[in-house]
Amino acid sequence: MWTATRKRAIRKEDVQRLMQAEIPADGSAYLDFARDIFLFSYLSAGINFKDIATLRYCDMDEERIYYARHKTSKEMTCHLSEQSKAIIGKYAKSDHADDDYIFPILDRRIHKTEQQIYDRVRKVLKHVNKALHEWSRLLGLKIELTTYVARHTFATVLKRSGVNIA
Repeated sequence: MWTATRKRAIRKEDVQRLMQAEIPADGSAYLDFARDIFLFSYLSAGINFKDIATLRYCDMDEERIYYARHKTSKEMTCHLSEQSKAIIGKYAKSDHADDDYIFPILDRRIHKTEQQIYDRVRKVLKHVNKALHEWSRLLGLKIELTTYVARHTFATVLKRSGVNIA
């Protein structure tokens, strides 16, 4: 028996509410970071969490990020909006090397093997999604936010605006 696929996207208005929401004093330490990751994914063409985690400074210039999608190895390019640049700037280290990771998820000096990278990405993703669930509750959303919801929200907003995403 066929059943409808569960909705995995939020409305554009809800993204705006998330952007503007105040972080409660009693909120988890991950709330701000989780929101930044969600918004960076949404603003950067729905980039996947693993691809965000592995972005390095050498993968970007003033206007774009360039990366190979981990799942498909497909080469991707994405324009950086002013908001995306601001999120990167929030986490940027002034003394970074080109091969340093942009976001404070991985450290090239610690996470060297594929297993170490996999384990760390998985651990941080769990914390980020838990904080995003907290955002869902705080904003009164019917859909539980996850990094995956950011990807689907980007595609859904694009589709609703009449862009062919096939």
